[in-house]
Amino acid sequence: MGIKKSKITNSEQSSSLTLLQKINKKIPPYIYISPFFIGFILFQLVPIAFSLFLGFADWNGMSEIKIIGFENFIKLFQDAKFWNAFSVTFIITVVCTIVGTAGATLLAVILEKVTDKVASILRVFFFLPSVTSVVVIASVWKLLYSADYGLFNNILLKLNLPPQEWLTDVHWALPALIIMLIWAGLGWDSLIIAAGLRSISEELYDAGKVDGTNAWTEFWHITLPLLRPTLLFVLVTGVIFLWGIYAQASLLTGGGPLRHTQTIAMYLYDNGFRYHRFGYASAIAIVLSLVMFISSFISVRLVRYEEWQ
Repeated sequence: MGIKKSKITNSEQSSSLTLLQKINKKIPPYIYISPFFIGFILFQLVPIAFSLFLGFADWNGMSEIKIIGFENFIKLFQDAKFWNAFSVTFIITVVCTIVGTAGATLLAVILEKVTDKVASILRVFFFLPSVTSVVVIASVWKLLYSADYGLFNNILLKLNLPPQEWLTDVHWALPALIIMLIWAGLGWDSLIIAAGLRSISEELYDAGKVDGTNAWTEFWHITLPLLRPTLLFVLVTGVIFLWGIYAQASLLTGGGPLRHTQTIAMYLYDNGFRYHRFGYASAIAIVLSLVMFISSFISVRLVRYEEWQ
């Protein structure tokens, strides 16, 4: 009986050791990845949750937090300044997405048609804005748009046309900002689209040539359908980025003249950090997040990638 008991005890000990060994093997990977999750929880998840909470509260950063329900959202949808910022951001998003994506696609197709040496030089030239500081880009374009010694006004004078107040005229400030944004994003988008073009098999183009396709039908019936997954990525990331645009508009125009270039992100910043209306600013952030989600969903549905699988 004693021998049997010792055997049972030994078997239990060995099974418990095996269990501990399994646990010890599984724990280290979670320890290795824990810094990411700790940082995500502390610096992203908690602030997001706190912002959601503040959207239904009134707080100036110093006073006691007061729950006010949906008052911030009711006030928001009655705020003319918010709707002005919404319309400005909407125009920027739509124009930059359509014109920028079309221009990047055209540029990517051209880069694939020229020789490798020329393509490499052009890729570097157009990609430089993507790795250049936003402050530098805005400063350069401010010089280009300068009413006194800017390049664009010098060109107009040589063409016997009147110079323009590009950044202070209510008619020209928003188009000037949009042009800068399209130029700044052109190289990055074209690089992604060029990668998508290279993933298309040459056999398909050879088959098209046998069927007598020209350059336009080749692009419309072969290139564009197979490029849709790449275009979907460019569209969705572009829409999310443009709805939250802040630094470029703030540095180039400061939201002026007369709020004609003030985006939602700038209006959010003003309410939160200039006027200390953190509850109201959180409500703007919640609405902006919903708008980003809805716009991204619409972009996905418009591209309708599933139909081309």
